[in-house]
Amino acid sequence: MLLSVGLGCATLLIGACIIVFLQPKEIKVDRVYGSGINMNEYSLSISPAGENMIPSTQEQYNEVSDDSAINISYSVVYEQNKWFKNDRRSLKLLRFERPFPVDQNAKVQDFYYRLVDESLDVYDDRTAVFTRLYEKRESYNNLFDVIPQSIVIPGGKDIKEARMWIQQHDPQFLNLKDKTIIDPSVLNSWQQDDYRQSYSDLSPEGLSLEEIIEHAS
Repeated sequence: MLLSVGLGCATLLIGACIIVFLQPKEIKVDRVYGSGINMNEYSLSISPAGENMIPSTQEQYNEVSDDSAINISYSVVYEQNKWFKNDRRSLKLLRFERPFPVDQNAKVQDFYYRLVDESLDVYDDRTAVFTRLYEKRESYNNLFDVIPQSIVIPGGKDIKEARMWIQQHDPQFLNLKDKTIIDPSVLNSWQQDDYRQSYSDLSPEGLSLEEIIEHAS
């Protein structure tokens, strides 16, 4: 399974007329078939025979252990590349997602989003990128689209400070997409940072999959 999602250029005025251009980035989604280690370097297999391997952290390697239902429990790896106009360094971010239950997905007669991750990539003391990662689930479809939303902000901040900066300077960026369910890991992060998300009638606080199924029926 391979999905590619393009992100348009994003610009933001930082400080005194300093404009940073965020070039398009690509998201690849692949099934995890296994893991390996060689000379203390960890990797994950994204092909059944193990011929295609991608680097991973020790933590990710440990998650895909012999006790895991590989090819069932761990279904995708996100590989995210970001390019700047004056800085061509590439960043790769990996994340696991358990497959969506087929019986529940069959009951979804519309679309909905799931906010699954927030990240902050700091490039220097002047430049950082805050990203919200959404999954879009379609009706009667066990696959999904990966939709990143990124904004360039001044560097030198942690993720809590980044949200506060965005609230003050570009609060619309933090508005949720319609019919968005918040992943528990994101909710926990918000609670730890004492962050209050703004909700709407189309994305009310506490929205659950059960409610989406009920309203569509």
